[in-house]
Amino acid sequence: GYYLPTGRMTSLEMSQLSNTPENVFIEKIGIFQKCVVTDDEQPSEMGTKAALSAIDNAGIRASDIDLIVYCGVGDYDYRLWSQAAKIQSEIGADKAFAFEVRNFCNSGNLGIDICRNMLIANTEFTYGLVVCSDRLSSLVDYSNQDSLSTFMFADGATAAILKKGETSNQILAYHAVTDSEAVDCLKIPLGGTRLPFHSDNVDQSLNYMQVADREKLDKIISEVYLENYKKVIFKSLQKSSYTINDVDVIFTNQGKKSLLINIFSWLGLTLEQTFISLPEHGNLGASDTLLGLCKSIEEGKIKPGNLVVLASSAAGFSWGALTIKF
Repeated sequence: GYYLPTGRMTSLEMSQLSNTPENVFIEKIGIFQKCVVTDDEQPSEMGTKAALSAIDNAGIRASDIDLIVYCGVGDYDYRLWSQAAKIQSEIGADKAFAFEVRNFCNSGNLGIDICRNMLIANTEFTYGLVVCSDRLSSLVDYSNQDSLSTFMFADGATAAILKKGETSNQILAYHAVTDSEAVDCLKIPLGGTRLPFHSDNVDQSLNYMQVADREKLDKIISEVYLENYKKVIFKSLQKSSYTINDVDVIFTNQGKKSLLINIFSWLGLTLEQTFISLPEHGNLGASDTLLGLCKSIEEGKIKPGNLVVLASSAAGFSWGALTIKF
């Protein structure tokens, strides 16, 4: 299931806010508009709506759920607060154990793997709920040209129901890696223990996503980004006893147009074998891969017997890939 807020920010509006030519957004990044919250909608509220959609689609009751895994970039409704427990309360999944997973844009795929493993390990668990929800648009500083790559960040939520013993849509394997060389290049400086909030800095640009040492980050990404994407996908497939030639559909997190083209070119796949949500929805963080899967199922593009890969990259930087047999 998924939930997308009704608000939209267009490429023209992003252009005006950032004093950047609109064709940079349309031609270079490949985005025409993105989803943004209205009426101060919070991540837990979007996540609750996506969760209820998934529960309805699965034909189960919230009371059947044994495990709730909330996956997001990490900007929650409040600091030191449980998004997962709030969703448990809102949907009425009273018996479920609820907790959070945070691995930025890789959180969703990682959360599915963790949920699967916990279902298998615990004889009392049958159903798990994975919820991805982020409000990334509020982290963007459009006046910071060094952070142009973050301007596509948007808002939305997805959710998935996992059932132990299910014979269709089987999760086969997951593989992930981390390369920490660029760990300090992307962060929100304000609000942590190193730089706590106080009256003199709360309104400064430190409260938004910042890209530090742009040249270093670009160099690292050019050297290892595609290689690590390929590595986790191939390894997840290998663990599943398949190869890239067996893949029918692959969903990735949404980056600029040229990057997506390069990923699929490296893999020897075509863009017809994916769902590109960036032009109309923006980058939804941890929700990107599940949104692609949901939309493709709705459109009848996923057939029984299809081999599907969910692949993602995340700040830190990490890469992960999940292989599923439909």
